[in-house]
Amino acid sequence: MATVTILIVEDHDDIRILLKDVLTPEYTVFEAVDGVSALSKFREHQPDLVILDLMLPGIMGESVLKTLRKTSQVPVLVLTAIQEKQKIVELLENGANDYLTKPFDIDELLARVRVQLRQGQAIQPQDERLTYGKVTLNQVTHEVLVDGQTLTLPKKEFALLQILMAHPHQVFQKAQLYETVWGESYINAENTLNVHLSNLRTKISALSTNAQYVNSIWGIGVRFD
Repeated sequence: MATVTILIVEDHDDIRILLKDVLTPEYTVFEAVDGVSALSKFREHQPDLVILDLMLPGIMGESVLKTLRKTSQVPVLVLTAIQEKQKIVELLENGANDYLTKPFDIDELLARVRVQLRQGQAIQPQDERLTYGKVTLNQVTHEVLVDGQTLTLPKKEFALLQILMAHPHQVFQKAQLYETVWGESYINAENTLNVHLSNLRTKISALSTNAQYVNSIWGIGVRFD
């Protein structure tokens, strides 16, 4: 059976260490201490569950949650000191699957983790492949085929292609793509994104004659079609 992985996003050392200690006997655990590293670790490890603190340095937990929801339906269990019902409702409406208020009971946390993992397993798609035209992307093995030929991509180009292929015909703003993949502000980053998109177009076109999949929509953004 494949190892179940959990990403803990918590900047308080005592809480993060406690969570790791109680989860490690059953699961493989990764850690992040702020919003930027959380998004980076998520892209790197693709965990089965995220335990997310809201009060984080840099990118706040709410922003991390919204960014994750642009490309993933991974179960997210939020840890929060918020007690107001309206705030909790907003949190759930923005994509959280469940929440625990601090201080929390360890047994309750473990039970909620198990529930979310069971529900997450139940909704996993049977086919992990995204296929459009002559391009096929395997979200599990990170393999890409173009017209039957293997296309090797670095992590960020793969992540860009995965987002675009998961939502064909949808126009993504460049800032949205960059902040999702790089996990940081788009300020002064347009050239970096453009280079990666150009490389992606060139590599796909080299294997599929007369095919242009990654298209720029002038003044709006980028889409896959």
